[in-house]
Amino acid sequence: MNVRVYAPVEYWKLTQEEKDKICNGCGGRGGKFNFLIPQKYFKECCNIHDYLYNKGQNENDKRIADRLLAYNMNLVCDQLKGFKRFYYKQLAKVFHKAVVNFGDYYFWKNKAISGTIPKSIKV
Repeated sequence: MNVRVYAPVEYWKLTQEEKDKICNGCGGRGGKFNFLIPQKYFKECCNIHDYLYNKGQNENDKRIADRLLAYNMNLVCDQLKGFKRFYYKQLAKVFHKAVVNFGDYYFWKNKAISGTIPKSIKV
């Protein structure tokens, strides 16, 4: 399938090695339920989203990443025909909603908050 999806210019300049360090397709790296997520058509959309999560620094960056994921997935779905189009649009909606609601852990993982990395303590 030949679909134009959108990403920052820097994303397209990544080497495969750099991309492999940052991006892992759809689902959180090591996620237990990744097998449920539709990689077939959405992998590049998710890789762009992974890149944006990696580079993002604040809540607005997360919102932009999540919205671009939805936009790109819809561009992909628009190229599909018939029932496949309907089916994958529904999957895209569900996946996007999950990312918006449960993606905070992956967005904030290993990031400094207010200029410092908080010290963890056992509670």
